[in-house]
Amino acid sequence: MQTQIANKEIYSQLIKSAEYIGQLAEQEVLIAEQNCTISKNVVNAIIEAGINRLIIPKEYGYPQIDFPTFSDLIKKIGYYNLSAAWVTYFYALHNAWVALLPKHRMDEIYAHGGLLTDIFAPVGRLEETEGGVILNGKWNFVSGIKYSDWVAVGALRFTPDSDMPLHFLLALKVEDVEIVEDWDSLGLRGSGSHTIIVKDLFVPSDMLIDLSEVTVNRKPKNLEISEDYLYFNKPYFPAFFIGFPSMAVGAAERIVDEFVQRAKNRIRFDGTNEGQSPSSQRVAGELKMKLKAVQSLLHDYVEMLAEDAGQYDNAEYNMIRVHIIKECVEIAVRATSSIGASGLKRGSVLEVMTRDLITISTHITSLYEDGISNFGKFMFDVPNNSRG
Repeated sequence: MQTQIANKEIYSQLIKSAEYIGQLAEQEVLIAEQNCTISKNVVNAIIEAGINRLIIPKEYGYPQIDFPTFSDLIKKIGYYNLSAAWVTYFYALHNAWVALLPKHRMDEIYAHGGLLTDIFAPVGRLEETEGGVILNGKWNFVSGIKYSDWVAVGALRFTPDSDMPLHFLLALKVEDVEIVEDWDSLGLRGSGSHTIIVKDLFVPSDMLIDLSEVTVNRKPKNLEISEDYLYFNKPYFPAFFIGFPSMAVGAAERIVDEFVQRAKNRIRFDGTNEGQSPSSQRVAGELKMKLKAVQSLLHDYVEMLAEDAGQYDNAEYNMIRVHIIKECVEIAVRATSSIGASGLKRGSVLEVMTRDLITISTHITSLYEDGISNFGKFMFDVPNNSRG
């Protein structure tokens, strides 16, 4: 049974705020493309709507939303602008790793009120020292870092209990890292996904999160907040990745609407309306069919999370997510290539969203071949090691 947010007024207000954020980002798309980041206007809209606080545990006075609400919210922003959906999703989501820290660290970070970002790639180098570790490293693609106050970075760490290094996150203040403004990409240009460098930084032990433990136990070993927190007792990474297919489907919905509207308004050389063309009608029908399929798969993904008590393998989530994103890319490419050169205008909905969706498909969590291969292994009882 799908969990629904109890307060319908909260849901309605969140969707209204999401629409405003998305529309504002769409209006500023050319500026964001040029500056390689969404504007402070969009960031302020996220903060004013309180969306960045949604995944904070209810003990801190914020509404405990559910997965359907979170998915719908990100999908709504994605309908207008994917870069804004990307950073809004992350600014809310990243409160989930704070909830894995000791309570006094939760108190510190949540009370600070700053935006959070992260980069899970375990490329950091750790040196054990009294009371913590010395951290060095360079991490690429840290989305939204320029507006953030806290960042979590990944590293591998050997522990006495394991022969293999374990994946840890380390929570840092952004003021302690160097930001290299090098984000200049094909798509998601507004995400501001710059590089950060850390040199010889002491990180206390209580700012380290053992992701390996959370993956196995589905919650911290020493529970210090309510057990019904959204990101406890669920498969952590499939839940963490919920925004990627959500924003992709939102964009696909907009692309289909845009294609139909453009076809209605386009006149062919022979004077006939494009909407009366059998070829455009066939393309529209195929796009809508693909859209319905990915909408249904996204609904399944969210339903699975809501009811998951350990019965679903991570590889199944992985398979659904990568298939959704692949199909959304195909919707975008087909619509753009079928509508004609007008769809290629710099900054137009089809041009920006096609590039953005292709970029989403290159994210490590969205790689189609990996996701399908993992699920195939699962089907034949072969270890797949998918995180979801």
